[in-house]
Amino acid sequence: MTIVLLTSSFTMQWATGRIRKGDRTGLNRAVAVTLLLGIFFMFLWAYEYYLLITEADFGINSSAYSTTFYALTGFHGAHVFGGLIGLGVILSRGIAGQFTKRPHVAVEAVHYYWHFVDIVWVTLVFVIYILPLLGGDAA
Repeated sequence: MTIVLLTSSFTMQWATGRIRKGDRTGLNRAVAVTLLLGIFFMFLWAYEYYLLITEADFGINSSAYSTTFYALTGFHGAHVFGGLIGLGVILSRGIAGQFTKRPHVAVEAVHYYWHFVDIVWVTLVFVIYILPLLGGDAA
């Protein structure tokens, strides 16, 4: 999941770089790839929840750690979903030709939001996946 989301950060950077050079087609392609990667991340996130609940018996009420896990990853998932909406808007406006080299504030805003979502994910990976492994039986 981390690789998928980090890759989407690079494709979003590519999208912004393309419109800064006036390349509308490049913007649309890169945003479409970013959107698809974000959707794939959400699919993997939902599948992880499914496996944790059905196979590992790790529900939201299983422990303080599981409650924290679901709260943090759930809030992150909500923010990713919001980013996907933003990406969808940018893509539809890009296809309509609404962005040029100069006025593309909306692209920049979604660009920074998407990077924020990625940075939060990297932090969550450390806090909820790696840190408990280092602390012994914290989970």
